[in-house]
Amino acid sequence: MLAPPAYAVPVVGLADSAGLRATVFGTPPQDMAPLPATVPLTEVDIALPWRLPAPAVFWFNVRLRAWFSAQPGEAPLAVVIAGTGSGGNSANNATLRAVLYGAGYHVLTLPSPTFPGFIVAASHTGVAGDLWQDSEDLYATIEVLRANLPRETKISAIDVVGTSLGGAHAAVVKAIDAREHRLGIRRAVMINPPVSLIASIGRLDRLFAQSIGTDEGAVERFYQRLYAQLANAYRASDAVQLDANFLLGAAAAILTNDREFSAAIALTFRVAFVNLFFAGDLYARAGVVVNPAQPPKVGDDLEHYARALRGKTFAEYFDGVFVPYYTRHRAGATRESLIAQSRLDIIGDALRNDPDTYAQTNRDDLILDGAELAWLERTLGARIAVYDHGGHLGNLGERRQVADLLDMLGGRWRGAAR
Repeated sequence: MLAPPAYAVPVVGLADSAGLRATVFGTPPQDMAPLPATVPLTEVDIALPWRLPAPAVFWFNVRLRAWFSAQPGEAPLAVVIAGTGSGGNSANNATLRAVLYGAGYHVLTLPSPTFPGFIVAASHTGVAGDLWQDSEDLYATIEVLRANLPRETKISAIDVVGTSLGGAHAAVVKAIDAREHRLGIRRAVMINPPVSLIASIGRLDRLFAQSIGTDEGAVERFYQRLYAQLANAYRASDAVQLDANFLLGAAAAILTNDREFSAAIALTFRVAFVNLFFAGDLYARAGVVVNPAQPPKVGDDLEHYARALRGKTFAEYFDGVFVPYYTRHRAGATRESLIAQSRLDIIGDALRNDPDTYAQTNRDDLILDGAELAWLERTLGARIAVYDHGGHLGNLGERRQVADLLDMLGGRWRGAAR
């Protein structure tokens, strides 16, 4: 068990104690916006024509899984993109699905391009983490999915929404459509997006080191402590989504102080990152943890890979897998150019000039620093809502957040000072 800290928890991004706790606990039930009692849900299971040959161990991910909720008549389609490492039916996607379906949208929820099921089924590279490439993969996937929705589905417009990294993807997807004109995307809303992928994940790596440490034993003890609680919750329910929200729910049930909350947040992101690292190492044949001459086979125990990867940082993925792959496959790419291309600046002009791209974030979001929040506010102007409290996605589903989201998507938003 982690001892209570003898020092104030270092600020990560803009998060203070309240921001950490909001990130872990989420929106209290009494503050949630009204949601429909039931939402129809159909799983979409599709093979995409550009899929790369899959490593044997990923045989079960060769078809993309997305989820669709249809209105009975014509309606706009809201495409929801999950955050880092999350699947299409994650808890955050489910919340937004209910919100949007209740507001009259068809809803299509997609996994993150950093989710193994997307990497295997829909990535052109197998090496996730490039903001533009991953968004192009999403764009192509949305195009195929739209063409394969039930024939009776009538769509009046298409909007895109994303949480966390998925928020950045949503904005880039809209920018791609402004050039390609294949989907006719009307509006996009980013919810708690990063400005720099590398800077945000670097903060989470530092949070991991400060709150848990780098000793493998300490990492495993904390991991097992949370997963014992998670296993109890799983046995008690037949409707549990094994995602970041579930892990944070386990943390909320047993942890008591800011250092432990910091550790839970850091571990949640690290666990999501493990899968991205493992897949990228396999596809790039980088040899960081997997011997490319002896890749794992179906039925092999993968726990030793997971243990090794839980101790590795994003910097190790970036320098050991990502940079070698992209400098081989992208003409003129350098480590420095790849860092620059991990920022929302790559669509800076679109964010400044497109009146139909919006954002929502919090002043205590742990993935942003002050300069990045200021950049978002300066770049988006009146098209951003910045809430005083909520941490990272800790106010998702809250009444005001939902009302503002629907105003943005509906073209009614007039700024926070309305």
